[in-house]
Amino acid sequence: MAPEDSQELVPPTSIRYIGLGQLKVYLVSEDELRLIEGGGPTSTYLNLAIAFLSIGASLIASLLLSEAKSIYGFIVVIVIIVGSLVAGTSLLLLWRRSAKDATNAIQRIRARGIPSSKGTVIEATIEER
Repeated sequence: MAPEDSQELVPPTSIRYIGLGQLKVYLVSEDELRLIEGGGPTSTYLNLAIAFLSIGASLIASLLLSEAKSIYGFIVVIVIIVGSLVAGTSLLLLWRRSAKDATNAIQRIRARGIPSSKGTVIEATIEER
């Protein structure tokens, strides 16, 4: 295949430039980019916290509305209630802390934005074939 033939396979490309108004550039480190891309485990923490707190609340309601027939069953339910409430509260605190980490990273990135150079415009002409 000749080089002229390979160029014919690529269709001509049309490029149109539409003004953005203002373009802001921010310097982002690799760690900050990973934090923003991954989103972190914040949604998982929140979902598990809601689940554990719901389990604890429903077991408290069922314990208050039922009669204790066995002390062993009562102790098991109390242990599950305490465990689920502690786990739900811990996960809620972890969610709150990790949500603040992502917010702080974004604020740091915005704070070190490159200021505009007031009047420096790069113009280019695009020729059509």
